[in-house]
Amino acid sequence: MNVKVEFASVGCNRVVNALDWGKDDLIAYGAHHAVAVYNVFEAKVVGTLLGHKGRVDCVKWLPLSPAGSAKSLASGAADSTIIVWLWCPDQPEEPWIIAAKLTGHSGPVTSLAVQHLSENSLLLASSAADEAVRIWKCSPSNTLDVGRSLSQESWSLVQCIESGVVLQHSLAFTQLPGQPEWLLLAMGSVDNSIRLLLRHTGGQFQHVCRLKGHSDWIRSLSFTPTEEGGLLLASASQDKLVRIWAIQPALQLTGHSSNTENGQVPEKDLARSIARYAPQPTFVAAERTFSVAMDALLVGHEDWVFSAVWQPRMVAGTTPCLLTASMDRTMMLWRPEPSAGLWMSEESVGDAGASSLGYYGGCFSPDGQSIVAHGFTGALHLWRREEDDGRGAWVPQHALGGHYGAVVDMAWGVDGACLQTVSEDQTSRIFTECGGHWCEVARPQIHGHDFACMAVLPGASPPCYAVGSEEKVIRVLEAPQAFEQTLALARGHITTTSTIGRQERALGAFIAALGLSNKAVYAGDQAAAAGAAGGNYTEGPDIAPNPTPSAVAGPPLEEHLAQNTLWPEIVKLYGHANHVFCLAADPCAKYLASACKAQAAQFAAVWLWDVATWTPVGQPLEAHSLTVTQMAFSPSGQHLLTVSRDRTFAVFERCPKWEGGEAPFRLVGRVMKAHARIIWACSWAPNGLCFATGARDSSVRIWTLGAPGQELPSTPVAKLPQMAAPVTSVAFAPRTQSSSSCSNSSRDVLAVGLESGELELWSLTWQPATTAHSHSLVCTGVSKLWAAPLYNRHGAAIRRLAWAVVPREEDGDTRDGSSQLRLASCGEDHLVRVNSMTGLDSSCQPIVV
Repeated sequence: MNVKVEFASVGCNRVVNALDWGKDDLIAYGAHHAVAVYNVFEAKVVGTLLGHKGRVDCVKWLPLSPAGSAKSLASGAADSTIIVWLWCPDQPEEPWIIAAKLTGHSGPVTSLAVQHLSENSLLLASSAADEAVRIWKCSPSNTLDVGRSLSQESWSLVQCIESGVVLQHSLAFTQLPGQPEWLLLAMGSVDNSIRLLLRHTGGQFQHVCRLKGHSDWIRSLSFTPTEEGGLLLASASQDKLVRIWAIQPALQLTGHSSNTENGQVPEKDLARSIARYAPQPTFVAAERTFSVAMDALLVGHEDWVFSAVWQPRMVAGTTPCLLTASMDRTMMLWRPEPSAGLWMSEESVGDAGASSLGYYGGCFSPDGQSIVAHGFTGALHLWRREEDDGRGAWVPQHALGGHYGAVVDMAWGVDGACLQTVSEDQTSRIFTECGGHWCEVARPQIHGHDFACMAVLPGASPPCYAVGSEEKVIRVLEAPQAFEQTLALARGHITTTSTIGRQERALGAFIAALGLSNKAVYAGDQAAAAGAAGGNYTEGPDIAPNPTPSAVAGPPLEEHLAQNTLWPEIVKLYGHANHVFCLAADPCAKYLASACKAQAAQFAAVWLWDVATWTPVGQPLEAHSLTVTQMAFSPSGQHLLTVSRDRTFAVFERCPKWEGGEAPFRLVGRVMKAHARIIWACSWAPNGLCFATGARDSSVRIWTLGAPGQELPSTPVAKLPQMAAPVTSVAFAPRTQSSSSCSNSSRDVLAVGLESGELELWSLTWQPATTAHSHSLVCTGVSKLWAAPLYNRHGAAIRRLAWAVVPREEDGDTRDGSSQLRLASCGEDHLVRVNSMTGLDSSCQPIVV
C-alpha cells in the first residue's frame, strides 16, 4: 500500500512573529500547535511539524553557515518551549526531526532573534511572557555533521536577562560594522522604549542605552548597515508610527569653525551644533564611541504597525528600503530621497476591500523581489516584482491559505472531486485539484456564527449543500454561475451557456451590512451588486460598494475569494429549538436529516426534510435522550443510523410504501450503553449490512443489521483493539471493482481518527452468516493496515474523515491494477489534509488480532 500526502491547507496563527521566509522558496509559519512549511513556488504546504503543546507564536529560520540555509528553523510556543527543527532529506517518512528542545522559560515565547557568529556557531535570543530574555548558544562539536551541530548537546544557555516587570515583545541582533566580535541586541518592550545591549566575544550582554519616543508597545525591530559604516534600526509600534534610529560613530566636537558660503552652515557643522546642545545616547565599543539618534519618523499608517523589516540588499550601494505592515490593511515601502534624505512612502500594497482586517506581519523573500504578509484571517498574501531590476510594479500572486479555526465538518461535493469544509472560523471553503495543483476555488459562506455541520445533497443540479451553525436555522445554498465558470476555467474547460445551466440562476451573492444571509445577485442587477442603497454623493458613496461576482481563470486570489465567491441561499429551514449540531443527506436525494443540541428527549429527535419542497416530513424520529452527535444514511438509503451523547445508537428503516403520516422511517432498534462513554462517530460499510461506531472510551465497535426476520443484534460482531486515545471519527472506504475479488470473502477498510490527531487504517474481512446466526455477517479477521507517521498526523482531534474514488482519467495507470482513493481529514488543529492511497486492494489476507 502506498500513501502520499496530496494536499494540506492550514491558516497562519494570528500573532505578530508567526511567519518567516527562508531560502529555497520556503516559508515557515505557526499553524495552531504546529509549524507549517510552505513552498512558495509550488504554492503547497510541504510539511507540518508537530512537537509543541501550545500555540506556535514565533518562528525563525536558522543560518547553518554565513550564507544562510533554509533547512533548519526554531519555533517558540505558548507551552514555554523552543524547538529546533532539522530537515533530513534521507528520511522520507520523517523529513523533519526535532534536533533540540530548549526549556527554561516559564511563559509563552513571544519573539526569537538569531545571529550567526564568526566561529561557525549561533546565538539565539528568546523573549517570553515571564519577562525574561534568554540567550542560547549553539557550539557544534562536529561542523561536518549538520545533525550533530544542532543536537541537544550543542545548545547551552549563556545568559538570562531579567527585565523586571517589563515584557519584551521584539528582539533584533546585529554585528557592529567592521567589528564582528561586538554584538548589539535591541529589545522592544511594553513600556514603549527600546533597550540596547552590547556584548563582546565570550562576554555577557550589558545594557548601554535606552531609546524613548514611542507612545505605545513596540512590536518589531530590525537592523540594517549603512554605507557610512553605521547602522539603521527600525522600530514599529502600536502608536501607528515607525521610527528609524541612526547608530554611527560619534562626531568629534571641536571648537574649529568651518568657513561658510552664502551664509549657509555646512551640514556637518549643523550636526555638531545640534549634538552639542541636544545630547544623544552613546556607548563605547572597540575604543570607539557610537551615538544613537532618531533619523526619521515615518507617518502614514492609520492603525497599529506590527512589523518593520529591511529589504535584503543584493548589490552594494543600493538605497535601503523598509517594509512596514499594519492593521490598516496596508503594507508600505519606505526609501530616503537621495537629495533631501527625507524618508517617503514610495509604494503601498494591501487590500482595499472590507474583507481583510489588517496584517500581523510582512517580510521580504531572500532575494528581495517578493513580499508576503499574513493577516487576521490566517491567509497568506503574496506580491512579486514584475521585473528583477527592482523597478517593476508589485503584482499579487496566488498563495494557498486555510482555515484559522477548528474545521468541524467536510464532504466531497459538487462533482465529487471538490472538497467542501466548514469551520469555527465562520467560513466554508471549497478546494479542488487543477492540473496536479490544489487550490481554493470558492468561499461560499462568510458567516456571523461558528459552523457546526454540513451535508452535500447528492446529485443536485446545480450543486447544493446544507449547513448548520450556532443558530437554530439550517441554511441551504446553491452554486451560482460564477462558481461553475471559475471551476471550469480552473480545470481548462470551455464554458458555454449549456455548460452552466439555466440563465435565470444567480450569478453570485452578497451579504448586506450587518446581515447573515447571502442574497442572490443576478446578471444585470447592478443595484444589488453595487450596494447602492447607502447613498451617493459627489465624492462617492458613503459605503464601499459590493464587488460584482465574476469568474476568474486560474487559482483565485485571497481578495477574490473573500468577496466574490459567495453562494446564494435558496431556503432557510426553521424548526429546531436549539443550535443545529449535525446533518445527513439521503443518497437517494430525497431527504435531509437534522438534529440539534439537546439536554432532554423532546429536543433530541431527528427531523426529516423533503428536499423537493423543503418542508418537514412526518413526525421527528425519537430514539435518544441527549444530543445526536452524528447521523449516516446507508449507501442504499434504506437505513438511517444515529449515535448520541447518551451512549446509544439507533437504526431506522425506510417505510416501503409511505404515503404520508407519522414518518417515512421507522425505528428498527436501538442499543443502550453501546459504549462506556459518548459515541462521537459512525459510518456504514459499503455493503449496507454493517456499520462502525467510535466513542470517547477509545473503542471502535462493528455492528450488523439483524438476519432476515430477526431484531437488531445488541452485541457487536467485532471490536478493534483499544485505541491510544478517544475516537472522534470513523469512515469506511468505498469499494472498488477489485476490492472484493480475492477468495470468497469480502473485505472492507475502515479509517479511524483519534482525539490525539492520530490516523489509522484497519482491514475487516467478512463471511456470510449461517442461518442460525443472529448477525447478517460474520467478521473473520481484523488487522491494522497503516498508521499515519508523525508528519502525516493532526495536532488535535480529527473531527471528520471522508473518502473519494479518484476518477480514472485522473488516476492513470497503476502498476498493480488497483484503484486510487483519496482520504480527506480535518480537525481542531485548523488543518485539512488529503492523502492519496493506492494498493488497498492488493493485501487481501488480514492478520487476525
